[in-house]
Amino acid sequence: MVGAVFAQGKPYPVFTPDNLDLTMKALGPNVAGTSASLAEGDYTTAKERAIRSREQLARTVPFWRDQEREDAITFLRTVLSRLDALDTVLSSASIDGARARQIAVEISEGCTACHTVYREQDPSGGYRLKLNALQ
Repeated sequence: MVGAVFAQGKPYPVFTPDNLDLTMKALGPNVAGTSASLAEGDYTTAKERAIRSREQLARTVPFWRDQEREDAITFLRTVLSRLDALDTVLSSASIDGARARQIAVEISEGCTACHTVYREQDPSGGYRLKLNALQ
């Protein structure tokens, strides 16, 4: 019982801009891989990547809540709901590949909408949080 009390008293870990950057850099290949797997008709791999993408993206919600960025939270909720919809389609006994690919496009559009506001290309060609995004 003492361990349970200690665990409850532990503060929630802070999700920093560096954590966000690392998560986005891991998430990007999973989202792209989901679309590629769908294009190849590899629905098992697409589902695995979509589930992993959802896990990774959901971890960023506390960051945006801490920053009081309701627009970012709205972007996240939209993409998370589309990832859930994709999981539902890919869990069907008879998978509608065209529908799955359309949902993947919607996921990409949701990511792009958020990135337009909050991400920028760095000198190395990678992406990062816009320098003034949190002001």
